[in-house]
Amino acid sequence: MQHNYAKPAWMKNVKREVRCAGFELEFAGLDLQSAAAAVAKALQGEVIRDTQAECKVKHPEFGHFKIELDWSFAKNMARKRLEEQGANEDAVLALMTDLARQIVPLEVVCPPIPVNRLSVLNDMVTSLQGAGALGTSDSLIYAFGVHINAELPDLNSQTIVPYLQAYCVSQHWLMKAHRIDTLRRLTPYIDMYPKRYVELVMAYTADTPLSQIIDDYLKFNPTRNRGMDLLPLFKQIDETRVLAVVSDERVHARPTFHYRLPNCEIEKPGWTLTDSWNIWCVVEHLAADPVTLRSMCEQWIEYNQNLINLKEEPWHQELAHIHENLLSV
Repeated sequence: MQHNYAKPAWMKNVKREVRCAGFELEFAGLDLQSAAAAVAKALQGEVIRDTQAECKVKHPEFGHFKIELDWSFAKNMARKRLEEQGANEDAVLALMTDLARQIVPLEVVCPPIPVNRLSVLNDMVTSLQGAGALGTSDSLIYAFGVHINAELPDLNSQTIVPYLQAYCVSQHWLMKAHRIDTLRRLTPYIDMYPKRYVELVMAYTADTPLSQIIDDYLKFNPTRNRGMDLLPLFKQIDETRVLAVVSDERVHARPTFHYRLPNCEIEKPGWTLTDSWNIWCVVEHLAADPVTLRSMCEQWIEYNQNLINLKEEPWHQELAHIHENLLSV
């Protein structure tokens, strides 16, 4: 299995610093303490307990890796009980969180890590595997994912438009490339952008105002439940504009894409985060190749003018070729 992290075409941000990426892993099979211990062992970090539903591991270089039950109700209750009872263990809350783990995943939220240092995450994944972490394919009720929060090179239209077009023209291929679990396909969490919205995106240029890009997105995608969720990015750029339409407290402003498509297959021996990252990097490299991107957008427009399409989208082979080239470097 490929264990090398591909490099994006744009390695640095507008400050001339190496771009960063954060990962979120959802999994089952471990309690909070066991998961935190596994992360701390791999990263030589210090476990800091926050509540019965949340803790973090302090890494000496990269900062805090959060480990938490991915259930807002439990986290909020745990915080409230901590305020009321101090650090004393709450038996009711302990039972509730233990039962919740049967259907609600634990989540490791990694801090931003430079894209040329992502290999440090391999030991963390191996440690969680050794401790017994279970991913998507271990049960019919698991629909766990890997989320990638990739920092943008810049926050202007000239940067955002090609990324958005590259994702839109690739979204069906990405579903296949990631081999998205059937249950995850049936959930609303990773819905694709609607066709009418993609048609608007295909008409964008480098001069399209950010205000229009944000308004169009909010009109057709006023939800976190997209394969690539842009609400955090647009909240970073224009918080007032986003809050006028979406008031979800889970949307946190940050200068990143929130890419939600990959499965978490941590239960499989040898699985790492490289596969998820390297498929994402197809979007990265397509966005940086204006000639190929324009060709694919034109093919998308022509293909979608047909009432019925029985053949696969013809540019998918070229996307696969980009992926193969990334793996061969």
